[in-house]
Amino acid sequence: MKPNIIFIVIDALRTKNLSMYGYEKETDKNLKKIAKENLFFKKYFSSSNSTAPALNSIFTGLYPPNHGILHQFPYTSEEEMDKMDQQVKFWLPSYLKEKGYETIAIDWIGLWFKKGFDYYEEKETKKSKKFLNTPFIKKILLNLPAWAYKFGKKIVKAKSSEQFSPAIDTATLGISKMKEAKQPFFLFMHFWDTHFPFPTTKYQAKEKDNDIDEVLKKIIGESQKEYFKKRVADINLKSTKDMVNKYEDAIANIDYAVGKIYKFLKKEKMLDNTIIVIQGDHGDSINEHNIFFEHSGLYDVSTHVPLILHFPKIQPKEINELAENVDVIPTILEFLEEKSNERLDGVSLWPLINNDEKVRDKVFSWDGLSHDIKSVRTKNKKLIIAKDPTCHLCKSIHHKNAEEYDLVKDEEELENIYKEDSELRKFLE
Repeated sequence: MKPNIIFIVIDALRTKNLSMYGYEKETDKNLKKIAKENLFFKKYFSSSNSTAPALNSIFTGLYPPNHGILHQFPYTSEEEMDKMDQQVKFWLPSYLKEKGYETIAIDWIGLWFKKGFDYYEEKETKKSKKFLNTPFIKKILLNLPAWAYKFGKKIVKAKSSEQFSPAIDTATLGISKMKEAKQPFFLFMHFWDTHFPFPTTKYQAKEKDNDIDEVLKKIIGESQKEYFKKRVADINLKSTKDMVNKYEDAIANIDYAVGKIYKFLKKEKMLDNTIIVIQGDHGDSINEHNIFFEHSGLYDVSTHVPLILHFPKIQPKEINELAENVDVIPTILEFLEEKSNERLDGVSLWPLINNDEKVRDKVFSWDGLSHDIKSVRTKNKKLIIAKDPTCHLCKSIHHKNAEEYDLVKDEEELENIYKEDSELRKFLE
């Protein structure tokens, strides 16, 4: 029998706040345990710092310029969507459906992401969409001054972020659908709790100090100051420490929910006939590089994400070589002894898994929240080229036209060592 396939995508989950990647606080007890029992990738990267391009890469095995979607909603252009319609021939949910899989998605995005799924809902009882959920209204609100933004939200009686389902609800619905599903099934679950302002996470402010004014002093551009004020209005906290604490509580909530799913699969003895992919779609910048609580920019905090793979009867292993999100599909297809007739940008990770044979020496990323920024990263160096670095969100600039970092000496990407003769430049030209 063909194995079941489960994709768990955790939104805006960066490695920097996970103990399995060296963080001093344990936010990820269950994920860390699952990683030890399976294939755990330490140097896994997303092809984009935003959801729409990254998820497209996960489902197509293509880089953003090749699947067409370069920018996040509501900045995705009609030309990008037309390009996707013309160029994308392989779409994982549709491919698996043609192979006899029942296809199930628990998510709210909709749009073309529904393609190929027999079932696509966030909740069993679908609530009516709020007026503010439309990209047009969001775009209007984000362009207002901070004081008007707050007032505008009151008028439409909603926050600017989606009221996502809590992680435990997503997990419970996923388990229910697995019990009902015909086999084999493909189940895609998208956990949103870690997306700012973490609306599903209950949190009481703990910090007494209000440091918002101190942060505002660090921000040079007025447009970014206004945007940060909107972030504070969204989360309704007066301390950035509280904002970080709430993010980590959201991670812990997802960790518990994913642990519940894994325990169910163990109890039902389904692990021997199930492929599991657990990954982040992109990371987040909390306060690094003067980017506050947004995932703009192509620094590692926004592109370095976790990956755990489970394949039936494959021994656990920690892997420290480069891999990226376009590689997941080729790896699964090889395990299934299937092959796409379309060209994919990703490569199978099986030589790396089986024989420690390096499969790539570089990874690429595109900034989905700016006009034109891209990067190439090796294990030791990173080059970022920004032809048009204006951030869609805060209208500020987070990158110079060219930045290069020695990641051995400068893991935090603080000292720009770029020179015109950079050996990495040819890969981005």
